[in-house]
Amino acid sequence: MAELIAEAFFTAYFEQFLNMILSGEVLKFVSGKKLDDGMLKKFKTMLLSVKASLNDAEKKQISDPDVRQWLDELKDTMYHAEDLAYEIETEALRCKIRGGQSGSRIFQVLNFSSRFNIKNLEDRIVEILHTLEAIVNQKVHLGSSVSECSDHQNKSSSYSPPLLPVEEESDIYGRDDDKAVIVKLLLSDDDHVVGSNNISVIPIVGMGGIGKTTLARLVYNDVNVMKNFDLQAWITVSNEFDVFTLTKTIFERITEQKDCCIKHPDQLQSELKKVVEGKKFLLVLDDVWNENYNLWDNLKSQFTLGALGSKIIVTTRIGGIGYMMGTVQNYCLEKISDKDSWQLFAKHAFRKINPSGIQDFEEIGRGIVKKCNGLPLAIKSLAGLLCSKNHIDEWEDILHSDTWKLPKEKCDILPALWLSYYYLPPHLKRCFAYCSIFPKDYEFEKEKLIMLWMAEDLLRPQQNKMPEEIGEEYFNDLTSRSFFHCSDNGFIMHDLVNDLASFVSGEFCLRFDDAYSKVFTGKTRYLSCITSESHDIKKLEEYLSKNKVFRTLLFQSNCSKQFLTNFEQLKPMRCLRALSLYGSVITTGLDLIGSLKLLRYLDLSFTQIEELPNAICTLYNLQTLLLHLCIKLSMLPNSIGNLKRLRYLGLSYCFRLKKIPDTLCDLHDLHTLNLSSCGYLSRLPTDMSRLVNLRYLGFSYTGVTEMPQQMCKLKHLQYLKPALLVDKNGGRNIKDLGNLEDLRGSLKIKNLENIVNVKDVLEAKLANKKHITELVLEWCGETDDSEKVREVLDRLQPHTNVQQLTLFCYQGTRFPSWIGHHSFRHMVSLRLNDCRNCCWLPQLGQLPSLKDLHINIFDMVERIGDEFYYCSSSTSSSSSSSSSSSMITPPFKSLNFLHLYKFRELREWKDWSLMGREGSEGGAFPQLKTLILEACPKIKVESLPHFPSSTTLVIEKCQQLVASLQSHQLPWLRSLELRSCSELVTFPSQSGLPSNIHTLKIDRCGKLESLAKEGWPSNLKSLEIYRCRNLFVDVQCSFPEEGLLPTTLTCIKLDYVPNLKSLNGKALQDLVCLEKLTIKECYKLQCLPEEGLPDSLSELNIIRCHTSLADRCQRDTGEDWLKIARIPRINIACAKKVKLMWKLPTSPVFLPCIPLAVDAPRISV
Repeated sequence: MAELIAEAFFTAYFEQFLNMILSGEVLKFVSGKKLDDGMLKKFKTMLLSVKASLNDAEKKQISDPDVRQWLDELKDTMYHAEDLAYEIETEALRCKIRGGQSGSRIFQVLNFSSRFNIKNLEDRIVEILHTLEAIVNQKVHLGSSVSECSDHQNKSSSYSPPLLPVEEESDIYGRDDDKAVIVKLLLSDDDHVVGSNNISVIPIVGMGGIGKTTLARLVYNDVNVMKNFDLQAWITVSNEFDVFTLTKTIFERITEQKDCCIKHPDQLQSELKKVVEGKKFLLVLDDVWNENYNLWDNLKSQFTLGALGSKIIVTTRIGGIGYMMGTVQNYCLEKISDKDSWQLFAKHAFRKINPSGIQDFEEIGRGIVKKCNGLPLAIKSLAGLLCSKNHIDEWEDILHSDTWKLPKEKCDILPALWLSYYYLPPHLKRCFAYCSIFPKDYEFEKEKLIMLWMAEDLLRPQQNKMPEEIGEEYFNDLTSRSFFHCSDNGFIMHDLVNDLASFVSGEFCLRFDDAYSKVFTGKTRYLSCITSESHDIKKLEEYLSKNKVFRTLLFQSNCSKQFLTNFEQLKPMRCLRALSLYGSVITTGLDLIGSLKLLRYLDLSFTQIEELPNAICTLYNLQTLLLHLCIKLSMLPNSIGNLKRLRYLGLSYCFRLKKIPDTLCDLHDLHTLNLSSCGYLSRLPTDMSRLVNLRYLGFSYTGVTEMPQQMCKLKHLQYLKPALLVDKNGGRNIKDLGNLEDLRGSLKIKNLENIVNVKDVLEAKLANKKHITELVLEWCGETDDSEKVREVLDRLQPHTNVQQLTLFCYQGTRFPSWIGHHSFRHMVSLRLNDCRNCCWLPQLGQLPSLKDLHINIFDMVERIGDEFYYCSSSTSSSSSSSSSSSMITPPFKSLNFLHLYKFRELREWKDWSLMGREGSEGGAFPQLKTLILEACPKIKVESLPHFPSSTTLVIEKCQQLVASLQSHQLPWLRSLELRSCSELVTFPSQSGLPSNIHTLKIDRCGKLESLAKEGWPSNLKSLEIYRCRNLFVDVQCSFPEEGLLPTTLTCIKLDYVPNLKSLNGKALQDLVCLEKLTIKECYKLQCLPEEGLPDSLSELNIIRCHTSLADRCQRDTGEDWLKIARIPRINIACAKKVKLMWKLPTSPVFLPCIPLAVDAPRISV
């Protein structure tokens, strides 16, 4: 099997090499040397002869190891020949740059042989020809006959199936019962868990490709499961089970930190224990291979302070690991049924086949599905292949392939996966094989992988397409065939797919990681060291000193901090194309990298370099230069303009970088320039208009305040971050947008107050830019002419494809008609911020897809009327209003979230006038879930319109609204939340709250001192009080007072009520429906009431209260234990340090994301 895989890979490789070597350019150079013409003809003949023999060699090598060896030797020779060809090309480019030569093709300078500096060039050419001749002669002795490529393979070579969506529950078959079992275990009360161990460990066991990870992900994302846990984290473990690394990763996931800086294991474990203490958590450890119990016990011990009901899901192929780690029996995942297998297959295989013709393929398809033996990964992979094949004979070839007959002991690769690979178009085979450089479970970025493919020249040129676009197509193609899968932070390959890639690449790729087992050989071209472990550095250095034919070296590990401090060992590697030293401890010696003339990809991110040597700017082939997070880098050399082929320059988070040399504008091939978070950078290069191929320009969080001149010449620009800055010279550069027809994604236009001539705005042609999905328009200064401001906004009307629209500081008195027009059917989010001159809101009710609406700081608005719901012009008279009602759908029919902030004069909010009339389909806001009214001091309850009963009303800093709320009935109000109501001292008032409220939250009401005995809703189900620091400050009685709360309550939560001293057991006993009681950070509460707690209670949470309370509630030994022993779910977590100072919680601080490219905002660590 291995031989077959290797040969199929070589077929793809050979096709690309042959096209290059016979293209005429290299032969033109060779013909200018003193070489025999007969030798050149012989060379061509040999290459064509080898190509014709490869398909036949595929069949013979399965049982003949000599054929495999012959193929490896041929491949190695082709690598040498290709390296030499690129060396010639690079030398030609050097001569052209140094000599100032002009011409359409670089090989025109090859006639100037005296300038060439390639050692022993002619001897090396002759040696390659002789070696190739010997290999071809050996083929004759092997007996391989000549045959042509099969038609079936050629038919699919140009097809690119569409990218499949991320796997959702609707894409999973046969796992409903499995999901139900695991979910039941996750939601169980865990009565069997005793002692201090509150954790239940559930092992999911099964063979590779059967769907363990898919099942775990399915239950992990289940809505009921997510509601049941306070914390969730997903960790892919794989072969590496380093306790410190896992602890660090878990801590980062739970706290949402990007890079935890804690280095000491004890401190890290202590911090993790604090985070999980008293919290019910769900942790998934995916793909575990560790069989060392001590390591597992060490990791598990850090979670013992978690709340009862905490769960850990473990997925593993090894039953013994499940028995070692689990607290319940292994859940052994079985293969899916024939019925489910067929449904999964049919969904993906028949996407491109006419429904009327499916019957012709069904019998063959069912035969193929049967051979997949119920493995979802194999089924989906083959279905992804077959969706591109529309001929019966192509399906029959796969059904009757000899691959299915290979004995298991000879093959570790699933036959279905191999067939999916074997029938890939040739250009995709090499791209996939290259991915064997990534360790198992490594999350890689699409953009970085495409850059590496470009460095290796694996992207086949296509007319009118950029290499990045071609790479995107290749990547999407491989993803659609299930070779890649989406992960939380990028993409990942399934372990079995990773094994396939390793087989394909054979000894030509070596991973020096935690599980490396391959033997070092002189044929290795690709080497990676991506691991958290520190390995035998001497062994690696010794190997590197012997192998001079590397093409890719990727270092991203602890090794890189100890290794490559001396760059002398890199100097002889003249074939190197890609070099990553991410995170390495390097400060000097970088000039030696300048000797790597074939280098196309260089990553020095997160290193301590202070300047970029001029020598690196002699790397004329360099396409990608990554310098992200080089926080000591203060300058770039002027010679950077020599990197004529540079396409990607990443400089984000180079905090000390103050200036970009103007010579950078000589890089006419530059595709991406990322300068974000270079805080000291104050201006962009002057002649950026010369970067005619620029697609991405990012300078967010810099000191740049103006755009370079003639931005209109960047006609291919697609992404401009953070904004187009309108200049102070009349704002004429707004016209530059007119030529930027390819802009897409998010666009922000800032400093609109600088526009003098309104006619200039029309030339921006925003309405023609159909690829823009988010538009932000901002005025940053005062303007006296409100009508001109309105005209500017009117002419900035975008294409109707826009999905998000934001206005900042609009100073007009009214809005143009396009704001809120129903033709913007794709708009889902709208933010209007600080439009303080407007007296009316725009008509927004007829935006059919609007889900989120934020309207902030409208100081002049006193009334919200019919104009808010629909265009007022349609109801100019009562008669026209009646006639138009039959055509109007309910306003805001899709709106989920509405936030009104700082409406200082708002007194009235009118209901929809057409509600309930003939022709209307129901009330306004039918889908509204949350309404927030903040800092609207004059609005009252009687002025509010009617909202759906599913709406939660949040009131913040609205004194009159709260006061009037307690004297009016609102039939629709079920859920109420009060925030920062500073005038609230006693609650509720004697007049009471609306009786239909069932959920009530009170948050950050700093002056609230007591709760009244009357006025509570008679049907109240849930009461939650947060961060009310003065509540009970002058009250000596216990909470709650007798008769204070309605007996309908099922849930009470008190969170940071520092003056709560005791609980009233008698009053609590009256709450016969109470099921859940949570008391958190009430530091003066020291014991439970003598009367105990209600018999109805099923869950008790006491978190970070007085330490004596925790001691009294200890299982079996505490004084209060008998009062709570019968409660099914108990969570007691004491406070290590009692803090009596009131302080709002703060979020963890972490380094922001690093936008590697357009839609990949991160750099892998």
